[in-house]
Amino acid sequence: MNTVMTLVIALAVIVLHVWLCHRSPKFWYLGGIIPLLWIGVLVFLFFNDKINFGEDWKMIIFPTLIFFLFWIEGHQAAKKKEIDKMKAKDI
Repeated sequence: MNTVMTLVIALAVIVLHVWLCHRSPKFWYLGGIIPLLWIGVLVFLFFNDKINFGEDWKMIIFPTLIFFLFWIEGHQAAKKKEIDKMKAKDI
């Protein structure tokens, strides 16, 4: 049951993150909430000796890259959508 709950929570966080990343470019910072929380969790775990960078580097690098790549991709998609909307109004 613990594994199922972990997967459900992880999926919910990813869906929330993707949704926040695709908001209007005016609210670009919303997509950064999840990555900053993730980095905060990693720092907390590191200082409490729960993780070791040498052994747990995959758990640290992979999700961090995924969160930041989603943020960048979502921001670019939102900017493109905003530009397309502006072009449609000009025509």
